[in-house]
Amino acid sequence: MSKLINLIILAGLMFGAVSCFKEADEPEVINYTPEREAGIISDFIALAESEGIQMDTTDMGVFYVIFSEEEQDGALVQDGDSLGIIYRGYFPDNGLVFDQSSYWYEEGIWKFTFPTPGLIPGFNDAIAHLKEGDEGLFLIPSHLAYGVNGSGSIPPYSPLVFEIELKSIYEE
Repeated sequence: MSKLINLIILAGLMFGAVSCFKEADEPEVINYTPEREAGIISDFIALAESEGIQMDTTDMGVFYVIFSEEEQDGALVQDGDSLGIIYRGYFPDNGLVFDQSSYWYEEGIWKFTFPTPGLIPGFNDAIAHLKEGDEGLFLIPSHLAYGVNGSGSIPPYSPLVFEIELKSIYEE
């Protein structure tokens, strides 16, 4: 999965680099608007499709694709399940990583009980579409992330991409 995702990111970075050439004295001003967000989402989905990846959409509006080594027989994550996941979050327009589980957790695995209060709604929705052993790529629109205000290093109207691998559903 990582090879495919890295290919998508590389193509996106190349697209972004070509569009960023400006005069040296002209600072880049980015208007974080719903129209800009819609363009980023559209471009990301089109890039995925050009690589043969068909993204589905959850009922909430998260775009996703699940990668499994083989057909998984297990059940989807349920409320109250104890999980171990590995994740990486980045911006779809430039590939800049803003968070990943290896920053915070031993062996890079975050262990928690699902759902977790305080998470962005799109992240909980993404996890709910995984079975043990699945890896997913999730594009979360800003209204299911940090919305019109943003948060910290995440600007307003920023869609986010998460790669999430459900390593285990475990007993506490």
